[in-house]
Amino acid sequence: MMKKNNETIDFNALANETRGSKGSKAVTFILLLICIVLTAAVIYKMFSAADAVTVQAAKDDTFSTTVNVSAAEASYGVFSKTSRLNGEISREGNDITVLPDITSSGTVTEILVKEGDSIAVGDTIAYIDPSRPGQSYLPSPVISKASGIVSDLMVSVGETVSASTPIVTLTNNDDLIITAAVPEKFLGSLRPGMSAEFESVAYPGRIYTGTLTYISPTLDRATRSADIKIEITGLKAGLMDGMYVKLSLETEHIDNAMMIPSSALSTYLGEDVVYKIVDGVAKRQPVTIGSQNDESTVVFAGLEEGDLVVTAGNVTNDTPVNIV
Repeated sequence: MMKKNNETIDFNALANETRGSKGSKAVTFILLLICIVLTAAVIYKMFSAADAVTVQAAKDDTFSTTVNVSAAEASYGVFSKTSRLNGEISREGNDITVLPDITSSGTVTEILVKEGDSIAVGDTIAYIDPSRPGQSYLPSPVISKASGIVSDLMVSVGETVSASTPIVTLTNNDDLIITAAVPEKFLGSLRPGMSAEFESVAYPGRIYTGTLTYISPTLDRATRSADIKIEITGLKAGLMDGMYVKLSLETEHIDNAMMIPSSALSTYLGEDVVYKIVDGVAKRQPVTIGSQNDESTVVFAGLEEGDLVVTAGNVTNDTPVNIV
């Protein structure tokens, strides 16, 4: 027997009533069809209920699972952006030639320096004997009136020289500068006094420092760049005229900029956004941004000082978070 809508169907009685009739096969088919439909309905309700429980569990899990994140505050500070350029070391001054202080010719009797030596103002470089046969020997010192490095020794002992004969040539590394060409797009943000760092190809890993002192008032039409000069402000050991350098020049400087870590920035439907943490929940927040460097992004609108933003962690809008 089977119950349907609180009524009992007696299949045996129904079969007896119709046995022997011409419609027995039709009745049997109908009964079988009813059984199949009722069974399918029961199974459908069972699976529908299970699916509903699964969906609800998934929804509950979505909004109840707390995601561990890293976070940082939006804060004001100094923003600096650098650009990589190629430069060359050159000298603004000329080599200095040291001459003997004699009134007539004489013979070089002694040389006290060699190429590569550093000398200062007042140092004795050589001695010259200006005496003539029959006169008393009276050596005359050659005194340097400039400082620098001996780049060329012009005479040798025993050589006859005059008052116009160069004794040595001095190179002064104090006037070494760096020249480079800056692309047009950076010119609007450059100012004399901006800092620079550079590395010589000859000494990889050794960092030198400098300051921007000159920006050309004219632009090269072919390269769309302008020449600049950088004064070397730190140690100059090992640097020489003509060396190539890799230059990191500050091309943008903002003293009081609202900044966030660049890792906090993402996009949503083509719009710049961050995920701000409010009462333990990540809230999607549109922002207006400015310049960026390797670490920080300038924010013009959308955040206030002290706002916490997610810098690492897979979150979306309204995700509960735990800062670690």
